[in-house]
Amino acid sequence: MHLHALQQAHHPAAQRRYAPAPQQDALALQTRAQRHVQQTALGQWQLQAADGWAWLSVADGVASSPCADLASRSFLQVLHPAELPQALSARQLPTLVRRARQDWRARYLKPRTQGAACTLASLLLADGQVCAVNSGDARIWRLRRQADGSTAWLQVSRDHTAWQQMLHDGEAQPEQAEEYASIYQGLLHCLALDNEDDGWCGEDEPAEDWLHIWHGQAQPGDCYLLATDGLHGCLSDGQLQALWQAAASPPDALQALHAAYRRTGAQDDVSLALLVLP
Repeated sequence: MHLHALQQAHHPAAQRRYAPAPQQDALALQTRAQRHVQQTALGQWQLQAADGWAWLSVADGVASSPCADLASRSFLQVLHPAELPQALSARQLPTLVRRARQDWRARYLKPRTQGAACTLASLLLADGQVCAVNSGDARIWRLRRQADGSTAWLQVSRDHTAWQQMLHDGEAQPEQAEEYASIYQGLLHCLALDNEDDGWCGEDEPAEDWLHIWHGQAQPGDCYLLATDGLHGCLSDGQLQALWQAAASPPDALQALHAAYRRTGAQDDVSLALLVLP
């Protein structure tokens, strides 16, 4: 398996800044042999996982919260330990995220960081089983090659936004997206440094509103793409799929998505992580 990732901070001119603001995204790539937690203005990474085990995450600091860059980076540092538990399975990912949320608060909740928040998308593959979790509006797609040469996109994450909730409740239809003000894209849930009592006590607790969970089985040739909202905030689903379909290979497709993002003006930080199965 191959892991690819890239990251870019938004262009200062997009926000009328003379100097770039701190990178608010962070990403993590982990195999049994390597662990990388990154937060840079511009970077690209590639790893190989020879044993069928890989863990990828992206996080985006919420700009309206304090210490947004610290929030995303510190959560991924807590979530992805330097020493992995033995025999870590895909189904354990929700438990790892819940536990990391508690440990994160215990370590980083201070008066100056109160209210710091980030979104999360994380995917763990082990022994052919996949688990994807997200909180906020960072997304995860499964890209599966079809017999006719096309690629079927399946979004396995769920946006925790007011707009998505309206769709779920039948109060709006997808074609009405442009009719609604941007306020409906506001987050309903994310990860925050606060004093909220989760009441979570073990692996058998039901899924919480703040954490969406998906389980699946990998097939040869599958790709899994993780992205912060800097990508889908500027490119539509149709544009993403067309760019991917036109590329010669998954790594080329990732570069094509990055180039298209840059052409839009890079108005938000972006982090992309891609897992390619043989």
